[in-house]
Amino acid sequence: MSKFCVEVTQKEKDLFFPVFETLVDIANKEIRKRFLRNIQISQKKDHTPVTEADKMAEFEMRTWIESHFPDHGIYGEEFGIKEAKGGFPRYRWILDPVDGTRSFIVNGFQFGTLIALERDDGEGFAPAMGVISHAVAQAWVFGDGKQTMLFYDGEKRPVQLCHTKNLNEAILLTTSHWTTSEQKGDQRLQNLIDQVKMYRTFGDCFGYFSVATGGADIMIDPDLNYWDVAALIPVVEGAGGILTSLTGGNPLKELSAVATNPELHNHVLSVLNAN
Repeated sequence: MSKFCVEVTQKEKDLFFPVFETLVDIANKEIRKRFLRNIQISQKKDHTPVTEADKMAEFEMRTWIESHFPDHGIYGEEFGIKEAKGGFPRYRWILDPVDGTRSFIVNGFQFGTLIALERDDGEGFAPAMGVISHAVAQAWVFGDGKQTMLFYDGEKRPVQLCHTKNLNEAILLTTSHWTTSEQKGDQRLQNLIDQVKMYRTFGDCFGYFSVATGGADIMIDPDLNYWDVAALIPVVEGAGGILTSLTGGNPLKELSAVATNPELHNHVLSVLNAN
């Protein structure tokens, strides 16, 4: 089974888990006070939408990280890269303040915040821990590649993927249908859709949250950015799943994602890569 997380020490987990809690609170505060408020929507150079919720959530998270861990690197969707300093191991935070801005601007509830911590031991950065947080539902998951915990309604508990074995019993999610202009795909994705039990476009980071918590069985994104992927890997792997690119490779190098359980993963890849 492909694993793309670095192993986390207990010392690292004890040190950085409270940081994730703080960053989730910071992001939620900035996002919730702007949700359903008819805030201004701008267009970025790549023609994707952006709002003050995106910008301020990342700005406040970056400000906190820089004040408490000045040597850490930061790679955020809205404000770019700050390089890590010092000797090895080095750390870098990956921030996607509002993953699913299109959902946010149409008053949808399934957008989320993605936060990852990467470690570089001398061979390049790789994810160590990650969070998917849904500000409106006030539910979030934390994964370290070995375990994924759900935090909701004052409780916390470990979560696991469903172990559905057959495609005809599986629930498939994507961010949008493959024929739309904002998505990439071809007839092979349609062939997979035709084989599963149920298909919905409940996408963006919520799709991975759903898979990790045992809701859906498969989540697919044919086209992603680095900040979309880094936090997902520790969460999905920690819940007992596999997250690879569409070809089965490293999703941080081939920026796409197939997240599912070990029983279904090869079946999904065989359909998506059929000649």
